[in-house]
Amino acid sequence: EALDWSRLPLAAGDRVAEIGCSPGGASQLLLERGAQVLGVDPADVDPRVATHPNFRHAKKRGADMRVRDLRDIRWLTVDINVAPEYTLTTVERIATHDAVPLRGIVMNLKLLDWKLAAHLPEYLHRVRGWGFDLVMARQLSHNRQEVCVVATRKSVFKRRRQRKASPEKRPAQSE
Repeated sequence: EALDWSRLPLAAGDRVAEIGCSPGGASQLLLERGAQVLGVDPADVDPRVATHPNFRHAKKRGADMRVRDLRDIRWLTVDINVAPEYTLTTVERIATHDAVPLRGIVMNLKLLDWKLAAHLPEYLHRVRGWGFDLVMARQLSHNRQEVCVVATRKSVFKRRRQRKASPEKRPAQSE
């Protein structure tokens, strides 16, 4: 739902890290869209996802990932059951590192207490501070007490427009 709402130009072959990937539903969707997925979670992943040739599983917490292991990642998705400050700190360490040229982030912030909703403007300001031009938040229909935040750079949408504008390569027709 977050991908459809945000219209992120995620393309086949894109490398995505999913922090909080267990049991594997979001990873499965990303794999079906042709992404190469690095799933990060200390828990096991559904065998159908775990055995997919474009899936790798790092059986650890996102906070324990070495940033250098994420240097080929272009998209980051995060869905971990912790307070927003912990999620933001985990993501910030990755998103602000020069070795990880992210195009965008999709993360769910768990509002463990509804009072945390009052801090959403601060959370979004913090994400903008990581160098993302477009930052949006929305409570998706399947979300309960959480908000989905999407952050991208304007350049990712130029990439989508260029891909749509380029002529399709068609095989030569024989007569």
